[in-house]
Amino acid sequence: MSKRLVPILLIGLLLIVALAACGAKATPEPEATPIPEAQLNPITVGLVTAIGGVEEKFYSALAWKGVQEAENLFTIEASYKESASESDYADLLNEFATANTDLTIVIGEEMSQALEETAKANPDASFAIVDAESNAPNVRGITFDVIPPSYMAGYLAGGMSQTGVVCTYGETDTPAITDFMTGFFNGADYYRRQNGVNLEILGWDVYNKEGVFLNDKTSEDEGYQIAKKFFDQKCDVLFAVAKDAAKGSAKAAQEEDKLFIGATVDWYDTFPEYGNVVLTSVMKNTDKAVFDNIVAYAAGSFKGGENYVGTLENNSVGLAPYHQFADKVPQKMQEEIRQVQNNILTGHLSPAEPWIYDENNPPASEEESKD
Repeated sequence: MSKRLVPILLIGLLLIVALAACGAKATPEPEATPIPEAQLNPITVGLVTAIGGVEEKFYSALAWKGVQEAENLFTIEASYKESASESDYADLLNEFATANTDLTIVIGEEMSQALEETAKANPDASFAIVDAESNAPNVRGITFDVIPPSYMAGYLAGGMSQTGVVCTYGETDTPAITDFMTGFFNGADYYRRQNGVNLEILGWDVYNKEGVFLNDKTSEDEGYQIAKKFFDQKCDVLFAVAKDAAKGSAKAAQEEDKLFIGATVDWYDTFPEYGNVVLTSVMKNTDKAVFDNIVAYAAGSFKGGENYVGTLENNSVGLAPYHQFADKVPQKMQEEIRQVQNNILTGHLSPAEPWIYDENNPPASEEESKD
């Protein structure tokens, strides 16, 4: 392995070039997270994928992309091991640990128990777990604050609805899923308040914490049926907070000529067969989060026992471009979404907090309030 060190300024320069090549986004992106002024030491990195290997599109593929981006910018030795079943997790983790891998990255809360045991048995090794928290001294959790971009998606949905009904459902009734739904509800509610319009939000009651969830999170047919029921209730913009099952919802949206908002990845890029109905997506930028943590390790600032949080500020969550709907989302609406993002970033909006209102007497818009 080469022992050369790469000046961190070169990393920053290449990041700027890479970002410039990505093209225009639906909303302005915050500046990339500053990297400490230090030099990056050569390291070894291992990735234990979710079931499905690096072709698993929701996390593993993006995590490996983040590893490769780091590999292209400074000296690391990187490899991955693919999980075929849950029984593989502990064995694959141990393989990396016994090979003295500097940083091993795993995907998903389902690996937490195997990781806890491996980390405890290998206290000198360092680990990171994507989409889960950890307080183990040699493990860093990588989590994502999805409420703000979901709020933006809810505001957009409210503005794009022609029927005055928007809807959402979740894969499971867990905070990781309901955070998306809460942000969406509150953002749609904010659109209703700002514009003094009647807007019905189906699928999640942010006050009573009750909503629509899948019985089988892998069932595309169930995702299809849930979407059809929503469409029968005049919903015309659906936010599906699910993985594979949401493909059934996107298919239903195509049949019914409705708008679909995806979760976790940019559905337009990841599942182009549904691109003609994908208005936008609420993204967890797993590649960016993994890259940040690899750089932190190489720079000597990686700490176990704490969590990295992907936010709008560090560009590890965000709203995807509008793609085929770029000319159909009115410029005024696009400007409002940018303003909503700015208001979140500056603390003028709290996307986790709902507005209290009387359904039968919606609040006036700000303009009406001034009169």
